[in-house]
Amino acid sequence: MFAAVAVVAFVAFWAACDTLFPHHPEGESLYREHCADCHGVDGAGNTVKGMGSPFADLLDNNWKYGGDDGSMGNIIREGVFGSMPAYKEKLTDQQIRAIIGHIRVLRGEKTREVSP
Repeated sequence: MFAAVAVVAFVAFWAACDTLFPHHPEGESLYREHCADCHGVDGAGNTVKGMGSPFADLLDNNWKYGGDDGSMGNIIREGVFGSMPAYKEKLTDQQIRAIIGHIRVLRGEKTREVSP
């Protein structure tokens, strides 16, 4: 009897986990962890840290160093002196590509990525 109750409780908890603790795709999770403080969760740059920077808004087409994937990857990797930290020591190339993919989702250029 106890085992059956424990199994039912575990299944109920597991089912609620996605609601209580939603799993975000890798790019979104990494973006939220490393980018959202300045660029905002939505990418619009309306944050305390992003205010005053014309390049904090990732949704517009005002790109200082280019809005192509290679340029964005380079900025994430190397940073911008005095404006944005470098992440080459913290993120792999695959993680950087995942963040760029999420930025493309925020911009409406592709559909939301699917988690493995």
